[in-house]
Parts: sequence; C-alpha cells; structure tokens
Amino acid sequence: MEMQKNQIFNMDCVKLMKQLPDGAVSMILTDPPYGISYQNSYTHRKHQRLKGDEGIDYLNFAKESYRILENNAHAYFFTRYDCYPYHYDCLTKAGFQIKNCMIVEKGNIGGIGDLKGSYANNAEWLIFCQKGRRRFNETKLMENKQRGELQNKVHAKPAKRFKTRFNACWFGAEYPKATYNSTWQKKHHIYHPTIKNVELLVWLIQISSHPGELVFDGFIGTGSTALAAIKTGRDYLGADIEQKYVQIARRRILEQIKQQEAE
Repeated sequence: MEMQKNQIFNMDCVKLMKQLPDGAVSMILTDPPYGISYQNSYTHRKHQRLKGDEGIDYLNFAKESYRILENNAHAYFFTRYDCYPYHYDCLTKAGFQIKNCMIVEKGNIGGIGDLKGSYANNAEWLIFCQKGRRRFNETKLMENKQRGELQNKVHAKPAKRFKTRFNACWFGAEYPKATYNSTWQKKHHIYHPTIKNVELLVWLIQISSHPGELVFDGFIGTGSTALAAIKTGRDYLGADIEQKYVQIARRRILEQIKQQEAE
C-alpha cells in the first residue's frame, strides 16, 4: 500500500502495520486490548464488549510496532496492572528499551471487579518505551515551581521557566486526566469503555514528537489520538476493527478541523 497519512482504517491493526515500511512513523501512542472482556459498572449504561478483547498476539504486535517506528523515537502503550508483566516482556523482546511505567489519574473511578473487596481503579498505566534514544522536547505545558532558583550549587544554573522533566505519576489538578467520565460521554453522545482524554494525549505528543511528524495508533477507537495530533500540528495514522467507532472518530476529526478553521 502507498504510504498514507491522516487516515483511519477500519481493519486489523497488525494487517495495516505490515503494509507500512520500516521506520515509517515518528511516535506510537496506543491502547491495545488487554485480553479481558471489558464492561463498565460505574454507569447505568453498559458498554458493549470490545472486539479483540479476547486477546491479541501481543508479541507480534510489539515486533511490528518496533519495526515501523523510526530510530530514536518514543512509544507509549496503555496497559493494566495484571497485564503489565506480559506486555513488558513482549515489548522488551521486540527490542524496545522500557524507561518508565507512567500512572495517570482517571477522570472517573473504575467500577469493574470486586466492588466490596478490592481497591477502586482510579488510574491508567502506560508503558513508556524508546527505540534508540530521544530527548524530551522543551514544552510550555507546566510552569516550573522552582523557576529562578539554582538547579545545583556546582553549575549555578537557574531553573527554566517550564518543566523539561515530568514525574512518572500524573495526579492532581495540574495534570490532565487519562479518561473522560460518564457525564462527558453522555453530553457528547460518545460511548466507549476506554476512551482517552484528548488533553492527556496532547501533552504526550508535545513531549515526544515535533510538528509535522507522524503519530500512529493501531487501536484508535473513537479517535482521541487523531484529535490530539491535529491539535498539535502532527499527522496521524490509525486503525480500529470496530466500524462504529471508526465512524465516530471520523466525525470527531471533521468537527475538530472545522473548529480550527473557524478560529
């Protein structure tokens, strides 16, 4: 297939990846199925079970991710506490250097599992990987509380105005949430069990890519990664096997483009 950008395909992720040349994308930001049949319990409206949640060939997916990612680039893979060891192992075997496991506060408290004998799930996990090594971009996402103070006494350099290194755990009002709550979904008529907050993805994209670069999401769902790419001046490419979610994603993209053109 001819290399395309700014497209979402209704197809299997790995089939799309196999059609891409080596090093075709500049960043990967995705939320693969965890191999669980996910249905939420925090709202009266039950989400339909996601296709693919019976599990995917994660090692093959990890290898294809590594192949299509350019050298010296970042990749982010959402995961779960019980899937983390397996995902970590597969990504390592594929060649990735795993730098951190990020923990980001949800916009809602998860309601799956043992509601009376287990802690509520109020965070999303992300495995942060590098292919080669890429430094974080300097952004204006967060003011440095130590601005103007000396970073160290030896070199006597004042701290920069904006943070250039972030914590691995993102909690509190100064950080974006990982997901939207049920009220947001009802307001926008978008019902998806794992929809990600565009603002969070905007932050990660700004930290780990440059304008004009290509961000890939093989499990793009209702299109949050594509919207974040558009907002930050990046190209996007993605896929999802659920046609109804691809249709929602394309609608959201058109609305985002119209909004930006009107501004």
